[in-house]
This record gives sequence, C-alpha cells and structure tokens, in this order.
Amino acid sequence: MRPASGAAGLRLGAPLALGFILATWVTAPGYSQAGSDPRVGPSWGLKGLRSAQCVRFLIAPGEAARHAQAGYRPIRADQDQSLHPALRSVIEGQPEFASWTASSICFFYLDTVSLGGRIMTARRGSKPQMISVWTLATSGQGEGGRRDVAIELSAGSAQTVRAAEAVRLRVREAESKISQVPEGTDEMHELKLGKTRLVWTGRPAGDSTPVGQPIEERWLIKGASGTIWNVRLNLAPSWTRPLVGVLRVEGKDDLAKALKASPIRFVGPRYLGGSGGLLFAR
Repeated sequence: MRPASGAAGLRLGAPLALGFILATWVTAPGYSQAGSDPRVGPSWGLKGLRSAQCVRFLIAPGEAARHAQAGYRPIRADQDQSLHPALRSVIEGQPEFASWTASSICFFYLDTVSLGGRIMTARRGSKPQMISVWTLATSGQGEGGRRDVAIELSAGSAQTVRAAEAVRLRVREAESKISQVPEGTDEMHELKLGKTRLVWTGRPAGDSTPVGQPIEERWLIKGASGTIWNVRLNLAPSWTRPLVGVLRVEGKDDLAKALKASPIRFVGPRYLGGSGGLLFAR
C-alpha cells in the first residue's frame, strides 16, 4: 500500500541565521573564493524561491549499488540514522524493504538562477526557473555519516543548461508545467525528466509556519571529463506548508522504474520564499 502524499521535510542543517546567502558560505572555513583556489568550482545563486518540494522513495539494493559513486556504498534503510520518518514507517511495517536505500528527487522553482556570470530570470507572472536534483543516500570509506550522491541534476531552461556546460557541469534539460485543475482547487505539477514523466495533483494543507533554520544539503556529483564535485546546497526559505495529493509516474527509464518499484512515494512539504545557493568544489 502506498501512503498518500503528505508533510515531510528536507534535511535541516545546523542552526544558522536566516539571512545566510551564497556569499557567506563561499568564504566559510574550508572554502576559498573561486579563482583563488583550483579546488573551488562554480557557484549558483538562487533567488526568489517560489516553491520547493521533494519526492521521497526507496530504491532496491541492486539499483542503488549501480547508481552509487566509486568508493561509496548505498546505506540500508534500517541503518540510516537520518532516514525520513515516512520511509522509516514503511520499513517498520514491511521489513522486506529494510535493505533498500533512501532516495529523493527535489524540485526548486525560482525567480532567478545565476551561474558563471549569467543571470536567468523569470519575469513577474511568467514561468519560474526550475532546478531538480535526484539523490541517493550513501556513505564513503573512512568517512563518518551519510554523504548523498547526486545521480542527476536537471534544469528547466536551455539557457541554464548551456551556462552549466560552460563551467563543465553536466545538467540535463527538463520540462515543467504548473497549472490549476479545472473546476477545482488542486494544482497540477507536470515534470518531464528524460523519459520519466511525473504528474502531481494536490494542494497545500494546514497553515504556513515560519522556517527557523536554513536547509543544508551536501552531495557528490560527477561532472564533465569524470570530475567529481562536492556540492553544497544552502537555502533559507521563509515558510513551509504541508501538502496532500497524488503522484503519478510514467516512463521506463531508471528514475521511472525506481519510483514505480518503491513501496512509497512521499511528497512534501512545500517551502516558500527566501534565497540561497549551490557551491561546487573538488
């Protein structure tokens, strides 16, 4: 049985001021300004968050091992200390999925994305800039804790994809559309990532609540010419709100197959407002 979509959260980092923006953490300890240190790569500025939400699911052991980076192994769900509560409830009720691995695909809709000196802006009332990332929970040899692998990074505009290619990042172009269900209050979010098509129909539920801490995520991702990047996302949204709805998955590529095979596809919550950034470093 697949639980309906509901309230959940992106992983929250250590307490930081809500005013935390890209320039702050580019110069944080352990990082140098791009250009002064060859280990530091491109940075993305993310402004005007219209909405962000994730689909959380589980991937079978064989598929998880195939997507993990060399030197990193998928974390079994029953050994994942930061496993999302919605996924934990599944393995507690269905132990046959304890050896599967947590995965998520997150979507960020923004007014502005800046990368490599280029600024991609959505004008008022126009289609927002969209970035998505598909990640897998892994841990590396000799490393403590969890370090997720970003299997795929996508963007909803060809301009953003070209800007990424110019700084040797591999980003797939995606398609997205947000509309209102006729004669109803539900929204319809349609996303096409490769040969996977996701259609979420639903609406926010309950009251909006302030977000007291920025969202921080760290991933590994393969770039052009086999380069492995350490990626850090920091986003300081203003509000969050739970979601209710139904997710439909179509297609036959890796992402579609993984989502269809999962015992759960949990969507939410939605984050709104604020800004942040992505930093790439070797």
